[in-house]
Amino acid sequence: MARPRAFEEKEVLDRAADVFGRHGYDGSTMVELTSAMGLNSPSIYAAFGSKRGLFDAVLKRCSAREDEHWAWALAAPTAEDVVKRLLTTSPEQTASRILVHAGLAMSSENTDIPQALLHRRQAAEQRLRDRFEEAKTANDLPADADTSRLASYVTSVLGGLAMKAAGAAPHGELRQAAEQALAAWRAFSDVANATVTATRGSRPAPEHARDSRRFNADAALDAAMKVFWTKGFGGASLNDLTEAMGITRPSLYAAFGNKEALFFRALDLYQSLRKDYMTEALQAETARGVFEALLRGALCDQLDEKQPRGCLMVLNAIQGGDEAEPIRHEVRRRQAMGREVLAARFERAKKEGDLSPNVNVEGLVRFVQSLMHGILTQGGAGASPGELEALVESSIAMWTASVNLSTGKDKT
Repeated sequence: MARPRAFEEKEVLDRAADVFGRHGYDGSTMVELTSAMGLNSPSIYAAFGSKRGLFDAVLKRCSAREDEHWAWALAAPTAEDVVKRLLTTSPEQTASRILVHAGLAMSSENTDIPQALLHRRQAAEQRLRDRFEEAKTANDLPADADTSRLASYVTSVLGGLAMKAAGAAPHGELRQAAEQALAAWRAFSDVANATVTATRGSRPAPEHARDSRRFNADAALDAAMKVFWTKGFGGASLNDLTEAMGITRPSLYAAFGNKEALFFRALDLYQSLRKDYMTEALQAETARGVFEALLRGALCDQLDEKQPRGCLMVLNAIQGGDEAEPIRHEVRRRQAMGREVLAARFERAKKEGDLSPNVNVEGLVRFVQSLMHGILTQGGAGASPGELEALVESSIAMWTASVNLSTGKDKT
């Protein structure tokens, strides 16, 4: 007969979840886990087998919480109520952080986890699609509403909100982004027609060619950028970096300083490669044009076979232990600068009569950022090109249909 455990499993799993949620799997040490859980290493190994076994148990508990939340949301009486429950209420943020960390970056021996989470997302999206089909039958949604794109839109917003939660965004910030997304949903009375209009003749913007590398240092920096892009600062070891860069540690230190300085150089390179599409987007004639250009630029990034999927900035805004705090701080500072620039563009649109005067610009900016994070997160988790394109089209359709955003200036 098995000896009963001398601890409450749910309680210690919640404590472990907090550690994994803050540092990710690779960034969480057994010292941190044992301290948080109030157990010694032998007790953890006896109960869960290994660190991976403990993480699997935590992941199972977090997934169960999300499943309960989805079941409650899908049982809402109307399609709008379903969306409202999903977007404006959520399970404990720790669960979101765990699932985001696990879906974005794991070491090579644990690559099955992101794939499993991708399947979870796809299954959830299918359940939402089926619920919207029921709503069509009940005349709760237009008969010609594209339920696949509507479901893709909602799951993308959820992904973006989870990413913000993983980055320790305050509750008010999450609420603003969710309410703006819900406002777009409420205004979609002609969304089916808008979807057709938005997708007619549209193609992803052309890829931006990179400048040719003139120096070995440039090529080495490009290689380092891709390591940080796929593994994050905390998950990238010096061996990973020197192997990818084709240099020795002394050469790395001589050329770039230390690992942190190398990351900041890689971050500068990453942003420079995206500067063109961001600049072009902000120069669009209308706010809707800005929105569409930003989403299509993010889409093109995810369809570029020459580079990793996902987003270096999004990943490193949430990942790593205490040693990565300067990294997270700098990434979030740059993200805030991007929000300020976009907010200024939307404020200009209000003054020009392109956006309705009652639009909450701060909420709109966070909504747009959440959608972009959703695209980048799903791309990094392995979503297909077709899924990503459908997500962009449904998001653009939502803007088109939202009478609370556009004054009609950009309609043809």
